[in-house]
Amino acid sequence: MNPNGQIAIVTGGGSGLGEATARALAAKGAGVAILDLGIERAAKIAADIGGIAIQCDVSSADGGAACVAEVAKKLGEPRILVNCAGIAIGMKTIGKDGPHPLDQYRKVIEVNLIGTFNMIRLVADRAAKA
Repeated sequence: MNPNGQIAIVTGGGSGLGEATARALAAKGAGVAILDLGIERAAKIAADIGGIAIQCDVSSADGGAACVAEVAKKLGEPRILVNCAGIAIGMKTIGKDGPHPLDQYRKVIEVNLIGTFNMIRLVADRAAKA
C-alpha cells in the first residue's frame, strides 16, 4: 500500500503507537488526521507533521461519525484507518476491597473493542459510497 496522497485517520494518534503511525504515514506523503481525546498533545503532533487534530470519542456513534465527516471536509475522504485508540485500567481482578468494578471494565471494552469497530464501520461506509 502506498499512502502517498491518501487521507489517513489515526485514532489515538496523540501518543505511543498512534503517534508513531501518524508520523510514519505523514512521512510517506499521506494527509493525516489524528483523532484523540487528548487534543492538546494531538494538536502538537498534527502541527509537527502537517496534519490535523480532532478531539474524538471513538466509542460514540454520533461523535465518531461527526469526526469522520470533519476529516472529509478538511482533508478529503479518508481511505486509510489505523485504530490505535485504547485505554487500560490497571487493577487486579480481586483486590482488598473486593472484585474489580465492572463499570471500569465496560469502559475499556467500549473504547478498545466497540470504538475500534465503530470507526471501521464509519470509514468503510463512506469509502463504499465514494
